[in-house]
Amino acid sequence: MSHEVFTHDWAVAWGEAIRASDGYRTAARRWQWPMIIAMTPDPGLNLPGRSVFLDLFEGDCREARSATEMDRAAVAYVISGDFHTWKRVLDRELEPILALMTGKLKLEKGSLAALIPYVTAAREMVAAASQVPYRLPEGV
Repeated sequence: MSHEVFTHDWAVAWGEAIRASDGYRTAARRWQWPMIIAMTPDPGLNLPGRSVFLDLFEGDCREARSATEMDRAAVAYVISGDFHTWKRVLDRELEPILALMTGKLKLEKGSLAALIPYVTAAREMVAAASQVPYRLPEGV
């Protein structure tokens, strides 16, 4: 069953895929911070902003769901980008850390230097996301 990207159901399925990933578990065994992954609004495509809360801790995804404003205030990391950039990341055409370093994705909260040791974990998160059947928002 496919889910529309960056919705609650998609987030839950992504969390399950992260939990099932041995590669992520190994690469992120020292990661201890929840994060938000956000898709910025795109009025041209009639897309609202959407964000996903991931409670990531020592190689596990303890929770994945739609994010709230309270989550945004509480997390140490917020990564955002437009729909087109996230689509390229999900299709594995663009590495997430490279996208951050080149400004295609924006680190709204947190330290890029602290993320660098987790390049492999980021790749494994994207690999898990790419295993979740997804569909694009209507009209895109």
